[in-house]
Amino acid sequence: DAALQDTADLFEELKADLVSLFAARLLHEQGAHDSARLRAIYADGIRRVLQKNRPRRDQPYQTMQLMQWNWFLDRGLLTVDSGRLQIHYDRYPAVVESLLAAVLDLQLRGDRDAANGFVDQWTSWDEALHGEIARAMRAAETTRFTLVRYAALGEEAP
Repeated sequence: DAALQDTADLFEELKADLVSLFAARLLHEQGAHDSARLRAIYADGIRRVLQKNRPRRDQPYQTMQLMQWNWFLDRGLLTVDSGRLQIHYDRYPAVVESLLAAVLDLQLRGDRDAANGFVDQWTSWDEALHGEIARAMRAAETTRFTLVRYAALGEEAP
């Protein structure tokens, strides 16, 4: 925290996201879940980084998600064809590992300027790409909020 200052939280959240995606493959190899579940985890790892709006730098979660989105595009895990995203599942482990290694290296070095430079590099927003996908996501929404009920607390389903 002292070294990375305003980027410390962002990098900690980014690391947590990436470790979970990295561990998913290891758990699959140990038989904790099947291939369909691994693919679902990977797909959700992509879904959660897509942004409906350009994040502000003071939003650590959204910023680190945009960074992942851009890294995934840059490394070929994601490609865009006719406005549609394609996930290349065969590239997933190597791409996640490469971003995780970069994040761990930045944290280890504790260089605030390098950390800020990394954030600046990976938070670009291209209106023709990111903006178009964001507009399509907003247009596809049928509801904005979800009301959750917990049976364990005695709440009944609507």
